[in-house]
Amino acid sequence: MEQISIHKGQHALVNQADFIKYIGDKAIYTLDDAKDYIEQSFIAAHKNQGFGPYIITLYNDVVVGVVGLYKRSALQYPDLGFALVSGFEKKGYVFEAANVLVQNIHKLGVTQLSAITSTDNMASQNVLARLGFSKVGVAVINNDKTAVNVFLLNNQSSG
Repeated sequence: MEQISIHKGQHALVNQADFIKYIGDKAIYTLDDAKDYIEQSFIAAHKNQGFGPYIITLYNDVVVGVVGLYKRSALQYPDLGFALVSGFEKKGYVFEAANVLVQNIHKLGVTQLSAITSTDNMASQNVLARLGFSKVGVAVINNDKTAVNVFLLNNQSSG
């Protein structure tokens, strides 16, 4: 994992159907759009909050996804979020990267985590369960009228 920067793989990630379905259309259609979005949203998060997204890469620098902590006004705790480039699902990359992040949240000054998923996104719900999250309810976030499952991390150790 590395702090997010401009990579062509991230442009592909945010424009694939599953990303748009489960996370949303970020209106990132060109590499310049991607650069602006990453600088304004992701890099700023690390500077302002001390946490944010990280890219998941293979040893050959192929971008396979993103994992990170996100501050959402509707949630009490930072939100663990992740997404994969199509073709890299079900290989353990999200679990491995998210697990490293979860095990090191105390280094970021974070004591508890939340997570949200679409109600029909069973793959993400399964990853969260393996990481030790439990569903605590359903909520509507960001006024989009779409219900999401809300999870909290259980039995967090301080490493």
